[in-house]
Amino acid sequence: MNDIGIIILGVVVLGLLGFGCRGFFANADIHLALRMAVAAIGVGVLVLVVRMVRARLNRNKKEGPGEVEK
Repeated sequence: MNDIGIIILGVVVLGLLGFGCRGFFANADIHLALRMAVAAIGVGVLVLVVRMVRARLNRNKKEGPGEVEK
């Protein structure tokens, strides 16, 4: 159930970012190479964030619940 929440949150954030960047990528005055470079950087950051979240989830599954102090 935790994974579904992360997926929904990721989709919402991507939608908001896409809506915010729409004007930048649709503007014909900005050079195509600059738009492609910005998109490549964005995809790279997204891949790093997804890998970090997946690694943390896998680590938490392997460790199991911690001990509770009394």
